[in-house]
Amino acid sequence: MGGFIMQQIKGYIMIALTGSLWGTVGLFGKIFFKFGFDPKLVVFCRLFVGFLIMFIFISLKDKKLLKLDKRGLKYTALIGIFSQAIFNLIYFETIKRTTISTAVILLYTAPIFLIIMGRIFYKESLTPIKISSLLLCIIGCFLTVTGGSFDTLNINSVGVLLGIGAGFTYALVTIISKAIINDYHPLTIILYSFLFGWIFLVPFSSPLNLLYIKYSLPVVASIVGLGLIPTVLAYILYITGLSYGVEASKAGIICSLEIVVSVIISYLFFNEVILGVKLLGIIMALGSIFIINFDRHGIILIEKHGNIDEKLNYINDSLEDLMDTPEMIEEFVEKHNDNICEL
Repeated sequence: MGGFIMQQIKGYIMIALTGSLWGTVGLFGKIFFKFGFDPKLVVFCRLFVGFLIMFIFISLKDKKLLKLDKRGLKYTALIGIFSQAIFNLIYFETIKRTTISTAVILLYTAPIFLIIMGRIFYKESLTPIKISSLLLCIIGCFLTVTGGSFDTLNINSVGVLLGIGAGFTYALVTIISKAIINDYHPLTIILYSFLFGWIFLVPFSSPLNLLYIKYSLPVVASIVGLGLIPTVLAYILYITGLSYGVEASKAGIICSLEIVVSVIISYLFFNEVILGVKLLGIIMALGSIFIINFDRHGIILIEKHGNIDEKLNYINDSLEDLMDTPEMIEEFVEKHNDNICEL
């Protein structure tokens, strides 16, 4: 019993470290922008370097995790395109146009979209707790972004919309991953999502521009650091923490430490003042994350209205229909399936 408790404590520490590492993304983004990097190139570096490091790690850990069948490739392609490439593009563009604290708060509109998509795909009820959490999150995000003034929205409406888009694409990873999380190892899913993410970005990010950059120790350290610290290392700590018995709902709460770390970094490195109404907004957004995890109505619904497998089959069939339409993904999988599986 004591050993299990100690394992859980280790898991909590790892999840807390994950949230802290994710909180450094904004810092890396600002550093890259100072070096003259375009957001698209920053995202390419993150996913490409992350893929290389993860590939080496898995190769040393267990080469069997490198194998993935056609179905797995389809799903990881969707995750890679929407929840890695597009999400990171929008998120870093938000960081560039607004502040780190604003970007990370808008990112945490993801629960709003999860509630809505949960209703659509899983037929989950909108309970009073969910609705309360939803309203609290919306108000909190508004206060953080605007400081209570509508004039701010007019000044940087594009940045705000991009931030909300980041929250939506961030939520998609949960919706899509649920269909395959029990069939493939999480490290395998992450590896291939990185792979498809940077491949998708090649036509848009002009990676050849990396050949013309004046490299210095800070530039190289930033590129490696972005791919390692808030990317590979964070994901490995998160997965390991969950394997130590930490519940996913509790992990979500602990990971909200990302907001706290981002706000501290904003203040220490970029003199972003977070006081008064903005601070209240951050507290409200954090509060909404805690409140939503007290909702247990979903468990009752599963017991009353059917097995979770039926719900997963529903979303699985919907996603299968969605994935059969993009011919580009299908052609890529057919052409490169054997090569990828032999990595």
